[in-house]
Amino acid sequence: PAYQPNNHIRIITAASLFDGHDAAINVMRRIIQASGAEVIHLGHNRSVKEIVDCAIQEDAQAIAITSYQGGHNEYFKYMFDLLKEQGCGHIRIFGGGGGVILPSEIDELHNYGIARIYSPDDGRELGLQGMINDLLEKSDFPTGKDISLEESKLISKNAKHL
Repeated sequence: PAYQPNNHIRIITAASLFDGHDAAINVMRRIIQASGAEVIHLGHNRSVKEIVDCAIQEDAQAIAITSYQGGHNEYFKYMFDLLKEQGCGHIRIFGGGGGVILPSEIDELHNYGIARIYSPDDGRELGLQGMINDLLEKSDFPTGKDISLEESKLISKNAKHL
């Protein structure tokens, strides 16, 4: 069964720069949509800046990327850094690479701050819907229009209300 979100969830999906392999992200985005989240799909061969700009402009909770091109460590880390520089470190990053991303690299990316890199073992263990449920659960938090503007919380500089 699909995860039932508590908030409106918006996910940006794409395949990374120099990567024309978009079949996997196309399947995943359709399952994300069928599970109740809004998806803004940018297609394949997308730069970090394009994806980050879109995620910020669209007030997304998460970005989901496939990367089969081999430059995944730099790509994901640069995305994380750019989001943080833009004051949007709350946007979660998810990815996969069909076995191209090695287990040691997955650990390195998780330790860097990437929310989750899914491996073929995750697919076998969780299944497609299980991976989507994990992504949705980790992305289920209010942003933008879903945040209340209580004066006392604004005055106290509560980050979720600024």
